[in-house]
Amino acid sequence: MTYIGILIGGVAGFLYWKFIGCSSGACPITSNKYISIAYGAIMGSLLLSSVAGSTTKQGFFSKLFGSDSSAVYQDISSQKFDELANDENTVIIDVRTRGEWDAGYIDGADLLIDYSSPDFEDQIMKLDPSKTYLVYCRSGNRSAKACKIMSAKGFDKLYNLSGGIARYAGSVKKD
Repeated sequence: MTYIGILIGGVAGFLYWKFIGCSSGACPITSNKYISIAYGAIMGSLLLSSVAGSTTKQGFFSKLFGSDSSAVYQDISSQKFDELANDENTVIIDVRTRGEWDAGYIDGADLLIDYSSPDFEDQIMKLDPSKTYLVYCRSGNRSAKACKIMSAKGFDKLYNLSGGIARYAGSVKKD
């Protein structure tokens, strides 16, 4: 990506010098064609290499034009949640509080790991990062944050239930 950035930046620097540049000589960068090209190449290189460096988990253009460049999980519907839940390599994690769990949880949930507990990250580190994780909470907010933390800890197959258990269409169980 760095080389592409150099090329694009260099062309942009040349075009800027040609059509917009300072002809009076008072502008140190844009009055000289070669300095303008070099400056454009440097800026293009820095821009594209920094954007490309933040896109190791997802596609370049989805990261470049997407809203959240740090998200390495997918928000999924309750239908997709149920499809993925049937895989034997999938673990369902409820990140709500014990009280919320007692009021009802998704049938098949494997773990309750309270997002607000002080040992949340310690509990996450005990999990196998090679498995697929379906994470949910009440509305999808805490589970999205939990997915970001898990991603930073090396987990890469993460799915957040969009809208949480409040919008879940499947079976909710109470003990």
